[in-house]
Amino acid sequence: MFVSEGILKAYIASPRIAAMPHWSTKPPNDDASCFDLMSRAIFTAGLNWRMVEKKWPDFRKAFGGFSPAKVSKLSDRDVKALMNNTRIIRNEKKVWATIENARAVMDLEKEHGSFGNYISSFGDKEKLLLEDLPRRFKFMGPSTARMFLYMVGYPLTPTKEEKVWMKAHPEHH
Repeated sequence: MFVSEGILKAYIASPRIAAMPHWSTKPPNDDASCFDLMSRAIFTAGLNWRMVEKKWPDFRKAFGGFSPAKVSKLSDRDVKALMNNTRIIRNEKKVWATIENARAVMDLEKEHGSFGNYISSFGDKEKLLLEDLPRRFKFMGPSTARMFLYMVGYPLTPTKEEKVWMKAHPEHH
């Protein structure tokens, strides 16, 4: 677990997440679950989240349960098969990014012991973590990094935009 339940409950939902009430902010217990959440945030970027959510069970099958070891070994042939899989979103750049990101997760496991330990190593240095994620991972822009960190239970400080939204929607916090 990355953060305590108390800290998690203290974080106030961002506008993007509040619009997705069934998305869990329960911290993942292993690197595969963390990688799954990161990949979901990446595939959701720029798309309708409902469509991604509907297809996510098929993503899990297609990407070996998001085991970083399995995904990191996907070949050109595997990618071609994924591009023919109508049950997933066939964005080849994001598929290749997922494979590269699996390798990056495995590097973090070697360096920190686990993906969770990497995230925890930043402590309350949110800005540094938000800068480091896009350097290490493909298709990880600022909004995607925030969504991912929210999903894994990292306590984020609300942005100006989020504070304005929260003030207008007190029922969500």
